[in-house]
Amino acid sequence: MYKKGFNYIDFVNRVEKILELIESKPNNFKHIFTELFDKDFKSQLTFIEKLNNGSLKGLIISIKDLFDVKGYKTRGGSIFLDPLPSTKDADCISLLRNAGALLLGHTNMTELAYSGLGINPHYGTPENPIYKGSVPGGSTSGGAVSVALDISDVTIGTDTGGSTRIPAAFTGITGFKPTQDTISREGSLSLSNSLDSVGIMGKNITLCKLVYDVMINKPKSNNINVLNKNFTMIIPSNFGFDKVEKDIQISFDLAKQKIIDSGINVIEKNLPILDSYKNIPLWQFAAVECQTEYFDAYKEKSKLIDPNIFKRMDRANEVRAVEYKLLLKVRQEMIKVFNLQLENNFLLLPTVTAKPPLLKKCEDPEYYDEANLISLKNTTLANFMNGCSISLPFSHNKTTMGIMLNAATNMDHNLLEIGSIVETILKS
Repeated sequence: MYKKGFNYIDFVNRVEKILELIESKPNNFKHIFTELFDKDFKSQLTFIEKLNNGSLKGLIISIKDLFDVKGYKTRGGSIFLDPLPSTKDADCISLLRNAGALLLGHTNMTELAYSGLGINPHYGTPENPIYKGSVPGGSTSGGAVSVALDISDVTIGTDTGGSTRIPAAFTGITGFKPTQDTISREGSLSLSNSLDSVGIMGKNITLCKLVYDVMINKPKSNNINVLNKNFTMIIPSNFGFDKVEKDIQISFDLAKQKIIDSGINVIEKNLPILDSYKNIPLWQFAAVECQTEYFDAYKEKSKLIDPNIFKRMDRANEVRAVEYKLLLKVRQEMIKVFNLQLENNFLLLPTVTAKPPLLKKCEDPEYYDEANLISLKNTTLANFMNGCSISLPFSHNKTTMGIMLNAATNMDHNLLEIGSIVETILKS
């Protein structure tokens, strides 16, 4: 794992050791990558060696297979897309490269990033390293597993409804979804232009923040120093705990008590905006916008698309144009209300209210739909409200789960600051 200070020889040895591990024990790393960037490692290492100032020198980063990486194809977990190799990096990936990070490979994902489970019938599904036989969470499945297995320090993904936080919760790592436009999405495939965010997963918040500060394209103007202000963690009494599994509830209550015992003010409170939010047909965003983005494939190559994904794209046909336009308008109004009601405080919730389902059970389409809905239930809130959100790992009595903190629009650095404090509390 990455540590402060940089020794080039040690770093080269580490990279070689990781490659040797992947090559010598392929079954241990099955379905994590769609391709490695190994043909470029020599040139990458030469660039890193000569780089005088690079805040990410010594960091190994894996990249979700919907970001352009120069010289490699961007497939989005699909087989119907067969583009030419990219001629340049996506904007945010270029920033990572120029800061001295080594780009390890494209990671596997749910096709088109359209599910919270992480299942891919084309390239296989990475096994969950904590819950054997279970899904890794998605859509950034391979990226999460690459971090959980220590073959990358950080992974870059996207988060449309929880795609960095769900796999983080399921695999015992940290997942961060920033406010949408703080990181450029130029050079990445889209699922839902309204809700997509570039997300980051790592072993801890320090690494997530380090990478975020390199990729950010927006000033910190809306952030205050929360450590010198009064703030409250709010557990909403009207959202986030429907049909929560017993083990998850017990673990969450223990984590909550740890936070309270540390001196942080935690209250349970009804937030009226969340009652309105529960009536929003969230599925319309991805259905309409995904079908629009990949319309030719939807019409002409449907048999090449994962049936679970095609079914979701197909739902766009149920949506009237005026209904969709009104949804966009209502969302902007609700974001304003949500930010006013939350203020400088933070929501405290379980990232997912259930443990990851067994992969075998997800072969049943009805079970798949139900498990997918449960996985996305809490995380989608931050995407709809254009907030920022982080999932912190917490384990108790053989249950590993995510503790989620949400903050208002553009409160990203506040969230990371408080998240770092909570991370320490949860580890104590």
